[in-house]
Amino acid sequence: MIEIGKVFSIKPNGMTTVRFDRKTACENCNMCLKPREVNYVELRLKNTIGAKVGDTVKVVMGKRAVLTASVIVYLIPLALMAIALVATHMLDQLISFGIGMGTLAIGFIIVAVIDKLIIRKKSDYLPRMVEIITTDTATGNKEIENE
Repeated sequence: MIEIGKVFSIKPNGMTTVRFDRKTACENCNMCLKPREVNYVELRLKNTIGAKVGDTVKVVMGKRAVLTASVIVYLIPLALMAIALVATHMLDQLISFGIGMGTLAIGFIIVAVIDKLIIRKKSDYLPRMVEIITTDTATGNKEIENE
């Protein structure tokens, strides 16, 4: 996955906040926890290419990482909730619903733990800045500054 964003801020520890235009696929997702009126998504990355505030950068994340992240975020909580609902189908509906919602919450906690302990420690799964893109204002052509 390749996205183009703009460097919004840089912290002294080298972490950079990059803003991306919100895609149409983001309209119903709300995973970024931004209100629908906000037209951007932010991502914090290591500044490995010397980007400055205002620079337009190319950010890359491997296809395998995107697929793995999607499976972890969506499949684990839903699978746990489905198992709970099937296991409790003979109980009162309200109790079954409560157990299903509880296991859904547990699923999201498991996802957070997997993300914190495993995924973020593997550099293959982290998005990274690979290029600074400049636009020639006279011609509108984009040039690659760093690779």
